[in-house]
Amino acid sequence: MIILIYVIIILIATISGAISGLGGGVIIKPLFDMLGYHNAAAIGFYSSVAVFAMSIVSISKQLTNGFDFQLKTVLWISIGSLVGGIFGEDIFNRVTYSYENGVVKVIQGPLLVITLICILVYTLNKDKIKSYHLKNLLSVFFVGFLLGSISVFLGIGGGPLNVALLMLLFSYTIKEAAIYSIATIFFAQISKLGSVIVFNKLFEYDLSLIPFIWVSAIIGGFIGTIINQQLEERKIERFYLFLIVLLLFISGYNVI
Repeated sequence: MIILIYVIIILIATISGAISGLGGGVIIKPLFDMLGYHNAAAIGFYSSVAVFAMSIVSISKQLTNGFDFQLKTVLWISIGSLVGGIFGEDIFNRVTYSYENGVVKVIQGPLLVITLICILVYTLNKDKIKSYHLKNLLSVFFVGFLLGSISVFLGIGGGPLNVALLMLLFSYTIKEAAIYSIATIFFAQISKLGSVIVFNKLFEYDLSLIPFIWVSAIIGGFIGTIINQQLEERKIERFYLFLIVLLLFISGYNVI
């Protein structure tokens, strides 16, 4: 039964994530927490597997459709995201091994709520806030590092924060930011999953769930990317805001 519930959540999350640039982890993480079937480490791992699969499909589909990535920007954000992901995973492991599972969720929950509130406030007022055009490669790297470390530590794939900062710091439209967000998420999850393999923690998790997670995430990424390519900017922004508000309620409930 839990497999079916997980598959449905992942399918909805990855479709929504591919449309809006949220990635899916920010939806999967609080809903899996709400179910309470696995601990924080397992939830973070399953979320990363789903988001990684979705991002591969989404990037491939966007490239096939002719989207022209600014390769230098993607490269340096992604390198920063990769390094940041390693850092975020290290902090997560230290907290996990130092405290009980419940404490980890208590730390992650409020941080996620605060992050979502900041993102919501910015998105609603972005037309009144000056945006930038970052060119300095060190600054671009640092942005990627920040995104990767926060997303991996919170186990959310980074989508909401990615989209907001990409619009603010690179003056992308929300549709462009959504696509670049998925690219950044892809590299952040490499660090997360790579550390699981390198430190021989793979068999600490129930791997029988992986095929179901992988297939549902691939289907969700494919469907979501097609919808993203068809929607207008305004509709993507409305959907993005709807998801942020919904996630605030879910995350707030988990904290309480």
